[in-house]
Amino acid sequence: MRGVRWISVAALAAAAGCGAGNLVLHVDVLSFLDPAATQASVGPLVAVPGGLYTGEQPMVDDKSISLLEGLSGAAEVRSVSIRVSTIAADSTGSGSDTLRLYLSDADTPPRSTPPVLTQAIDLRPGVTDTLELEFGAEPRVAALFTQRRMRMALTNSLRGPASGPDLNCTVRLRALDAVVIAGRKLP
Repeated sequence: MRGVRWISVAALAAAAGCGAGNLVLHVDVLSFLDPAATQASVGPLVAVPGGLYTGEQPMVDDKSISLLEGLSGAAEVRSVSIRVSTIAADSTGSGSDTLRLYLSDADTPPRSTPPVLTQAIDLRPGVTDTLELEFGAEPRVAALFTQRRMRMALTNSLRGPASGPDLNCTVRLRALDAVVIAGRKLP
């Protein structure tokens, strides 16, 4: 705890005294999550005409994440970029998956807000894919990084094969990072 407090003080001092410079923070959101909640193994999902659809299933249902205390008082967030890396390994069958990432303030259930990320995954038998996505966050999401706490949820929704072998696969979140660029608040 002492180390986090020291980093917070150093970061705020740098933001307050660096003139026109920026404070750049790398937030490893994945490190806040239980590793068991960052992957989903599915199967067998039987083949049916049109493909069996699981609906949205939570991988991370509603997780509170603590951020730097006091950032909003000393600095103004100028931008936030988010990077997501996913590994999808399909052993048999074919289908698709859709991952959705939700972020909200501490008082709002994350799945009551629009997803900040929707990532489609094509599942093919015997194929392992690593999918990378990086995007600039909208102002609503950027504002979340000025608060002391935020909440997140991660869901997936699978569609199984319309014919052929049953779908058996694993989807694992490999990285979930945010880069926050903040500058000194102007009077």
